[in-house]
Order: sequence, then structure tokens, then C-alpha cells
Amino acid sequence: MIVYYDSYCKICTNSSTIWKRLDWRNKLTFDSFRNMKDYPLEMEKSLHVKYNNRWYKGYSAIIQIAKMLPLLWVLVPFMYIFKFIGLGNIIYKLVSNNRRLVPVNQCADGDSCQINPHSR
Repeated sequence: MIVYYDSYCKICTNSSTIWKRLDWRNKLTFDSFRNMKDYPLEMEKSLHVKYNNRWYKGYSAIIQIAKMLPLLWVLVPFMYIFKFIGLGNIIYKLVSNNRRLVPVNQCADGDSCQINPHSR
């Protein structure tokens, strides 16, 4: 499973760090979509996961990650309930829409950091 996160987002990088620590079975690979030459702009809006040639985004991506991490398995049934009633997506969008993007230490030497004005 490949987890594409936003390295300009502190919430995203912190979440990725926690998931890496919980991934003792080495099922997850992490990459900032900012490292991709031409990434879909949709990746600026939500977490994306690619697993078994399928794409998951937002709250569905978090569920897929939790399914790979044994310590989070106990939460998965509740996550599906939250998804079914719509609360999971609401909470995810609330957090996603209010995150801050700061490209600290993300720019090549001598380059200025640019954030797309349409990024959120």
C-alpha cells in the first residue's frame, strides 16, 4: 500500500510518522505527493492511498491504513460505522479544510517555496 500525503501539512506529516511507527509488518510505503512531477490536484485536498490497483481518498484512505495496522484493527468496525452514518467524512473534511500548509524545509537550496494559491 502506498500512502500519498502532503509534506507541506503538519497534520499529514505527523500522521504519517505515527503510522510508520505502528507499521511493524512493513505493509505501508509513504511518499509525499509533492515529490511527484505531475500529481493530480485532488491530492492537495485529501489523503490518497493506492492499494491493489485501487485508489482510496480522504476518510476511506484512513480506513484502509487502519486495516493494515494491527494496533488499529479494533477501531476499524467503528470507522465503518462512522463512514456509514456520514460522520467520518464530515470530520475528515472539517480537519482537511482547516489545515495549514507550510513548506518548511521542503524547497531545494536556492529555490523559493511556492504554494499554489488554490491549495487547501
